[in-house]
Amino acid sequence: MTIQPPGPGEPGTIGRYRVLGALDSAPGFHAVLAAGPDNSLVVVQQAQRELLGEPDFRVRLRHSAVAAMRVSGAHNTTVIDVDADAEKPWLASVFVPGVRLDQAVAEHGPLPVPAVRALAASLASALRAVHGAGLVHRRLRADSVLLSADRGRLGEIGITPVDGPSTTETTLGTPEFLAPEQALGLEITPAADVFALGSVLAFAASGVTPFAAPSVPYTLFNIAQREPDLSRVPEPLFEMLAACLRKDPAARPTPGQILEYLGGEPSGPPPWPAPVLDDIGRREHEIAALLAALPPLTAPEPEPARPLPERLTAAAAATKEFGRRAVFSTRRRWGAASPRARIGTALGVVTLLLAVAGITAFATREQPPVTSLTLAQLRQTDACAWLTTAIGDAVPVAPAALPADTWKLEPSSTWGCLAGSGRYGITLELGHKNQYLTPQVNLVDSVAVINGSSATCSRVIASPGDDAATGIAIGLNEPGSAGECAGLDYLAANIARTLSAAPRAGDREGPLSTLEPCALLDRDFVAGKIGALAVAPTIADAHTCQWDARLRVSVKLLRTSMLTTGSGVRPGEVDGLTMFDDKTTSRAICTRAYLVPDAGTESIEVAVHGIDGLREDYCPIAASVLRHVVDQLPDR
Repeated sequence: MTIQPPGPGEPGTIGRYRVLGALDSAPGFHAVLAAGPDNSLVVVQQAQRELLGEPDFRVRLRHSAVAAMRVSGAHNTTVIDVDADAEKPWLASVFVPGVRLDQAVAEHGPLPVPAVRALAASLASALRAVHGAGLVHRRLRADSVLLSADRGRLGEIGITPVDGPSTTETTLGTPEFLAPEQALGLEITPAADVFALGSVLAFAASGVTPFAAPSVPYTLFNIAQREPDLSRVPEPLFEMLAACLRKDPAARPTPGQILEYLGGEPSGPPPWPAPVLDDIGRREHEIAALLAALPPLTAPEPEPARPLPERLTAAAAATKEFGRRAVFSTRRRWGAASPRARIGTALGVVTLLLAVAGITAFATREQPPVTSLTLAQLRQTDACAWLTTAIGDAVPVAPAALPADTWKLEPSSTWGCLAGSGRYGITLELGHKNQYLTPQVNLVDSVAVINGSSATCSRVIASPGDDAATGIAIGLNEPGSAGECAGLDYLAANIARTLSAAPRAGDREGPLSTLEPCALLDRDFVAGKIGALAVAPTIADAHTCQWDARLRVSVKLLRTSMLTTGSGVRPGEVDGLTMFDDKTTSRAICTRAYLVPDAGTESIEVAVHGIDGLREDYCPIAASVLRHVVDQLPDR
């Protein structure tokens, strides 16, 4: 995925989206990176001239986009908007920074077996969601698969219903990933996607497609008549890929069976090769720069306050009316009262009138609403106490609400909070990096609550000003969910309504929780290690600071680090300081960690990212930067 400046003649806007740059385009479509009304990033795909001549193209595009919006799942790219009636029809989907599979293989070679297995699990999960919505993807190819930092993802172009209009159209572009029934113009079923999955995974594992031939007709003949060439596929993958590539659609496994064979849904960071991770990191760095250049989210303008003279006049009128009623109510009892009682009553009325006037003036004083919290404020907040308040009496999930006493809460490694009730899960992260947002914004007491991808069922409340790339992230994991986020909206609304009363962490948090990580890094010191720096560091989240030059250095403050706690930790002495080595096999990244004394499991991680094969050169830099950060820690 390469981001280029907008070309000559490129429109400044497409629909309600501002064009920021051009992306690698799929056959038949021109892709651009654009910003929505709330500055969330989207990919807008505009149909090219060769498609507009097809008589039913606009109908099919609208039909496909609406169908794609029904697909949930974290491994699918979410379609959020479409305009099939525009002069150049387009659809928009959530932008995910990453590297296309065909580009990753072309630039860095085939993926290792663990990475192919992880990709297989991601794509099988994506296809299970597509087929569960009653659809067939039809366009699963190496160029419609994205490798992102957290998982493999499946693109959305070309999804059409299982029971939709039949077509003998093969595909735009390469035919190497078609199923035999597509090549022969026969009925298409979800099994065609499984065949395409087998071809894509074989390409990922070997660098060549299993039916490759010098010409399109020859390739189609191979797909329809010959057995796949899996001679270059590693043996551990052979059985699964051969099953996917059976000629008989009924003999192929389903995506669910593939997931069962692989051991279930993928979990943890994907084991992409280090060069691929570096490419993804560079894409994320580009996106961070683009986001930094965008104007921050602004809350809706509040209604103008009434002028002070007008408020004073209203308060005086209210006081006068109250006084009139008080005098009238006491007049009837005045004559029968003793002199002492008359004096007490008079003083009481006067005192009460003065108090009412004071309360009225105070209440009418302008109080600006709290619509967001800064990173500094979020570092001071107790996430689990706040989530307990947000849960309230019960969380309204289907089929029945889950009472508060069924939820078990525990802090996350990044000072957020995790809650579980049965198979349901809630995440609350404070100062989290805002990703995969949509243009959909709901206002709750003047607080802008931004919808994340429907596939992930998440909501975000962005921080103000320069911190707008981060914020409060609330997520809800629901078993078998098809985009039902009612329980999440309930939680997000409760968080939004209590911004001004967010519980402070106090002494329950350790020494690292409230520190600003960038304040622990001297700019000149970092520049001496990695070269000339950018104008400002990247604030990845409330507890992470990142500097980019010829190398990338990141400092992360954690409640718990896998490098310093648990089994398999690897401590060592460096200049009298106990540091822990990372457990990864990456040849381009070196990480060193430090366990803060007398602070439980609180830890500091310093990572240096660079070129594949130079990890050993980066480890002394990581150790030196970690020593520098530890020396900057305030005395306790």
